[in-house]
Amino acid sequence: MSIEFERQVQEATFYSPLEDFEETTVETEVRVDPLTDRTARVVTDNFLMPESPAIDDTVLDSEGCFFCPGTVEEATPKYPDWIAPDRGKSGEATSFPNLNPYGAYSNVVALTEEHFVPIDEFTTEQFADGLCAAFQYVRDVFDHDDDARFASVNMNYLRPAGSSLIHPHMQTLVDDRGTNEQRRVAEAARDFYDANDEVYWSELAIDERGGDRYVAEIGNVHWLAPFAPKHHHHLVGVAAQIHSGVPDPRGDVTHDFAEGLVDVLSYYASLGLNSFNVALFVERDDPALPPVMNVTARSVFDEYYWSDATFFTSLHDEGVVDVAPEVYGKEAHKFF
Repeated sequence: MSIEFERQVQEATFYSPLEDFEETTVETEVRVDPLTDRTARVVTDNFLMPESPAIDDTVLDSEGCFFCPGTVEEATPKYPDWIAPDRGKSGEATSFPNLNPYGAYSNVVALTEEHFVPIDEFTTEQFADGLCAAFQYVRDVFDHDDDARFASVNMNYLRPAGSSLIHPHMQTLVDDRGTNEQRRVAEAARDFYDANDEVYWSELAIDERGGDRYVAEIGNVHWLAPFAPKHHHHLVGVAAQIHSGVPDPRGDVTHDFAEGLVDVLSYYASLGLNSFNVALFVERDDPALPPVMNVTARSVFDEYYWSDATFFTSLHDEGVVDVAPEVYGKEAHKFF
């Protein structure tokens, strides 16, 4: 079947001081997400890039960090009795309950032994270990609580992305509700499945393959630049073949997500970016909903960094990006 890609060009006309007050027309493209009908806007030159970003060494000082080796074992919570052992361990990654939980089941994965890692120096093994620890926690929760249905593995990296700690870490959330976005996507994906007897993400990958928004296939995971991005340089990884449930923590899909994420961050680094968000959605067995990983770039972290979470994103839930996905999708392809 055909997936609809709807767009509209709006024009703003004014007398510009940049053109000696000649009449100027600027275009904004409004796009509609084919699955959820959420809209996004492509607005040229609205993402500031500092010329020579620098992070103060004092910000990167590991003294007092809860997540560094030697401290993480003493300063972090232990799991309740129905999870064994007290803390999870996979390679460099250590997992434990979130001291400030966001729901009934909330954990943290301290991802690396190093306190600070430039985004182009993360390894596939580090992310695979982190996802392994997160997926194992999700499986434990699903086994413990039959009502738990939605899970997400999330990451804020550096302060523009919302992280209060420099040390790389992930956060897992599991409950019976999911977040607004997770429910919205799940409901739309089920409607598509019921109407077409096909998985939306599988059909999308077929439709997009060979086009400028299709980035790469890494093992079991398709990587795409979404037609209506939620944020800057938004890329999506979809494990369309497994269709539902939690990936095997030590299996191929986990490794494939990790490898693709490393490639995404290499692309971001090539642009001079250093901060990002990740959200990987998982739902208890539902054939309409395969695991989906969203990655977005955030404003560059330096001494005078700025927030790119404007009223559009924080209050209107409207994606605003400065580069069309057909452009950055083609660029990102070179790093996979």
